[in-house]
Amino acid sequence: MNSIIIFGGGTSGWLSAAYLVNNLRTDTKITLIEDASAGPIGVGEGTQPLTAKFLYACGIEAHHWMKPSNAAFKYGVELEGWNNEPYFVDNDNVNNTVAAPHLYANKYFADKPYSEFAKWHPAYRLAKANISPKLSPELDTNFQTGPDGYGAVHFSAYDIIATIKDIIIDKITYVDTKITQVAKGMQGISKLIDTDKNEYTADLYLDCSGFKSSLLEKTLGAEFISYKPWLLNDSAVAIPTQYTNPKDECHPYTKATAMTSGWRWTIPTFHRIGNGYVYSSDFITPEEAEKELRESIGEYDAPANHLTMKCGTHKEVAIKNVVGIGLAAGFVEPLEATGITFTTATVTSLCELLNMYGTWNDQIRDNMNQGFYEMNIEILSFVFAHYYFSNKDDTPYWKAVRDKKLDDLPDFAQQMISAYYPIPQNFIFFSPQSMFSSVQWWSMIHAGGGYKDYNPNLSDDEKTYLKYFTDTQTFRVDQAKETFPNHYEFLEDWYKKWNV
Repeated sequence: MNSIIIFGGGTSGWLSAAYLVNNLRTDTKITLIEDASAGPIGVGEGTQPLTAKFLYACGIEAHHWMKPSNAAFKYGVELEGWNNEPYFVDNDNVNNTVAAPHLYANKYFADKPYSEFAKWHPAYRLAKANISPKLSPELDTNFQTGPDGYGAVHFSAYDIIATIKDIIIDKITYVDTKITQVAKGMQGISKLIDTDKNEYTADLYLDCSGFKSSLLEKTLGAEFISYKPWLLNDSAVAIPTQYTNPKDECHPYTKATAMTSGWRWTIPTFHRIGNGYVYSSDFITPEEAEKELRESIGEYDAPANHLTMKCGTHKEVAIKNVVGIGLAAGFVEPLEATGITFTTATVTSLCELLNMYGTWNDQIRDNMNQGFYEMNIEILSFVFAHYYFSNKDDTPYWKAVRDKKLDDLPDFAQQMISAYYPIPQNFIFFSPQSMFSSVQWWSMIHAGGGYKDYNPNLSDDEKTYLKYFTDTQTFRVDQAKETFPNHYEFLEDWYKKWNV
């Protein structure tokens, strides 16, 4: 493998470049070509824990990127208005012992309100109390695992791109130009040609062109499979707001609030709050969506950013000498902040396979296609289940959501959901590569009443074990609430000490 061209900048392009230059063992020239004037979409501000791990593997430690990107911690996602009670899907990296006895908890809490479960749920209680997951900058004591003990975060998408660019730009060949022509050959893409007639060639092309999918779909004709039959949302509008009282408002979790025709995100970063409305254009216009969002966040004179989402996946993300990365490959709506994870998982797998085989070949291509499909369907299954197990049906949109059936899903998606419903299972993970654990699945299904008819039938030993576990968890969380600092105050102090 002599050369790789990354076509497109944005989050996917720069993350791909950062990982490859630090982890690809072959002597490969990495070229990133972007039209810098176009700018990134820039609204993806929530991550999964794997993002921090990925950056660490890129040689980019926390002090290099957290403050410059205005990062704040994230315990998980609270969903409000989707069911009778708010519920919480944590990152599954807050106190790993939570997962071990969850089958007992499944049984014990199955026929009880979700609020009973939430009383001892460590991530939820700490998140709602605005408690930092770290005790102090100097100590490793923390509730959140991951590289350096950080886990998932909220950050500014624009700033993280600029930070990565500054760190790695001298390690790659960078070209700021507009590609006007893509030439095809027997191997796939033969060359890229810009406005000045300059030509760029490589052994492998990574398509990071976003929803346009300029190489994978437009040039090589990759078939796109829309998720519209299962997920209705296809649009979004975003409006940032400033803090009035950051100590109270900078909460360490994403909030997803049900709206008339979709849901609203609230994502606190260190410097401001990201607000957005993900909706279906079949039920509301962009103007109506913006009005509803502005009414929900209060009077705030800031411009709105309207977006159209292309939710679905390409049947193949690797065709001939092209691999789609990020949005160019596929996208599931942002409810579980998996967009960046698509990028990190894809480029990590690609790099590992290139290191194994030494060059691009059919085995790598087939592996990439199968792995991406399974990851995509898992995310589709988990996001779909949020809607399926919701009991909200007070608007035409939510009535349409409730009309969707499990039988309508692809077979693999049905298999994913059947692993956890209607009987709660004792699986820690569906597979070693799974993105969501059984604890996360159970929280979401339980909140929607999916286990209301499940007979707990606990043995005496199970009751004893569960009581010990819940008492221990409750004690640890109560202790943390007394000793761990406020989330915003900790970040403020931490970033001052870093002096970057």
